[in-house]
Amino acid sequence: MKFLNNIINKRVVKSLFVYCLVSFSCLTLLSGCYYKSYDVSGNIHISNNSDLPIVRPKGLASENVVIPYDSYIYDDSDSDYGAGLLINQTQNTVVCAANPHKKIYPASMTKILTAIIVMDAIENKQISLNDTVVIKKKIEFNEDNVGVLGLQPGDYITVDELLHGLLISSYNDCAIALARYVGGNVSDFVDLMNQKAVELGATNSHFVNPHGLHDNNHYTTPYDLYLIFKEFLSKKALISIDSKSTYLLKYYREDEKIELELTSTNAFLSNSFDTPTGYHITGWKTGTTEKAGNCIILEFVNDETKEKYICLVSNAKDHEALYQSVNNMLKEIY
Repeated sequence: MKFLNNIINKRVVKSLFVYCLVSFSCLTLLSGCYYKSYDVSGNIHISNNSDLPIVRPKGLASENVVIPYDSYIYDDSDSDYGAGLLINQTQNTVVCAANPHKKIYPASMTKILTAIIVMDAIENKQISLNDTVVIKKKIEFNEDNVGVLGLQPGDYITVDELLHGLLISSYNDCAIALARYVGGNVSDFVDLMNQKAVELGATNSHFVNPHGLHDNNHYTTPYDLYLIFKEFLSKKALISIDSKSTYLLKYYREDEKIELELTSTNAFLSNSFDTPTGYHITGWKTGTTEKAGNCIILEFVNDETKEKYICLVSNAKDHEALYQSVNNMLKEIY
């Protein structure tokens, strides 16, 4: 009897072992956590040059390019910028990337998220483009030489005109006026910005204002900005504004109509630099502060193939280096 029990116990143990082994194999395959050898002999260069972990909500991988943490996919050691990306939107592939998960200061590229929050409010019927915004309180900034439209208490201007000032000439007081109108106050509007960033998968970002003037706690990554910019590009009203190199903005002070000719801060559109041959630009936003350097994010469309590309350059040393870096990245397209 004892001998029979030993046989039965051994069979039970063996069966349990086989069951566990099969279960583990199935779970591993289902979860994708298995080892596979990849050919790394191509043009992708990987080096350890990132400073933020990559964390994404479920479901984003199928809709967006996924760039692994600790990736440096661009052999450009002589570059005059700190981080950058070029992504083929049509094929959902990376053309080149430098420090895609590096913590950066976005400067006025912040305003693409500000514009998204405003458009969300319009689409939700909370406000409209034709709403008149009355400037009730003085708009002040804690630094000099801040680009502003010059709005004063008592002035009134439409949401549409504020968006033109925000995106074409990057006026910081337009950002504050929109934030107060949509959010009730700047703090609550910024909460909406951070909530939207998380919703879009930009989980390595934190915003403290709607304009992008420097704050150590106001930061993002090139990859996060790519995710935010994709949402921006889905808003037709914003793309319509971005298509203009100039615009005659109008607002009112008491009974006086004030008109101001806006000029695009995008040097490709203002013809300070030649637009890369064979491409046209849809959406874009520039940014410049001392800490952020010279920055730009924009979408190019190939005139022949119609393929769309999102390009970002951050922390370029000067204006010329910024636009030259964009051209250099586009040369990586084959």
